[in-house]
Amino acid sequence: MGSRNNPNRIKIHRFYTVIEVSETLGVHPKTVRNWIHAGLPVVDEKRPLLIHGVDLKIHLKRRRKADIFKCEVNEMYCFKCKQPKTPDIKSLEFIAKPAGMAQMTGHCYECGCQANKYVSWRDVNQIWLELGGKLPIAEEHLILRGSALLNCPFAKEFDDEKK
Repeated sequence: MGSRNNPNRIKIHRFYTVIEVSETLGVHPKTVRNWIHAGLPVVDEKRPLLIHGVDLKIHLKRRRKADIFKCEVNEMYCFKCKQPKTPDIKSLEFIAKPAGMAQMTGHCYECGCQANKYVSWRDVNQIWLELGGKLPIAEEHLILRGSALLNCPFAKEFDDEKK
């Protein structure tokens, strides 16, 4: 899938031609015609083809929902394998983010492709144990930027970026 088409750019009480949809969403007119062949309803078969805004918005939301893959807590989506995979524990890092989140980065265990996923700090210990790690998590796998977070389960703080 290329760029994401934002359904919020579509007005629901308006009718669009194929060209207007392509200009509004920034896609090629042939892409819009492919959507019509794939099931996007049109008002009637007369030319110019008119697409109701509500139908277009629903179609875009369904397409976006179909592209979402559900991963388990200890899995990340590998773009090369095109399915959820467990990461290699040696390449795994947890980078502290605001609001109790952590960015989990690592490489796919099978193909070695890099993958990212955002997780809660509460789940870091569980993920680590499910992947076969031993507690406590090794310092090389944690990166706490700046000051320690209030809800961070770890006492030590690492400052890897000097500005």
